[in-house]
Amino acid sequence: MKIIAGLGNPETGYGNTRHNVGFMAVGLLRKEHAPAEVIKARHYRGWGIKIAGVDTVLIKPKTFMNESGIAVKKAFERFGGRFEDCIIVHDDLDIPVGRIKITSGKGPGGHNGVISVINELGSRDFIRVRIGIGRTKTENSYVDYVLSPFLPEEEPLIKDSLEKACLAIEEIIKSGIEKAMSLYNA
Repeated sequence: MKIIAGLGNPETGYGNTRHNVGFMAVGLLRKEHAPAEVIKARHYRGWGIKIAGVDTVLIKPKTFMNESGIAVKKAFERFGGRFEDCIIVHDDLDIPVGRIKITSGKGPGGHNGVISVINELGSRDFIRVRIGIGRTKTENSYVDYVLSPFLPEEEPLIKDSLEKACLAIEEIIKSGIEKAMSLYNA
């Protein structure tokens, strides 16, 4: 069983922001792999799908970003599995818009959603698909920046990176992380 968690904030008011690219990626995967079941849970919305013949659960936490780990932990308690069978999809300020990076076993890099997942699971031995949102060069705080929508000129780039992220997740499940990293890490 694979668990894929897209990190984001509740979609009312935050749906189309940079911080919600994890939710966007899970939504795209859900469209590409028709769910066999809808999973009802208090802390997340979930869908059971198959990717490359492997039973997979997609989740979107119902918590705010800083408490994402609660939902991921609840999914682990319900579905079991190993940490390396968990893929966390999230935004990354240090990666340019249009690029993704796959990592495993790394620290949170200051991302509060990832910090929450590490704290709740007690491990960092899960896979991360990091989707670049770039870093602003304006005087706005990073909080304002991550909660802002993409600029019109960035929309084709983010669409491309979301598609790459989904292909990378499928490759991780089909062939393993090393192969996916060789294909998708820029």
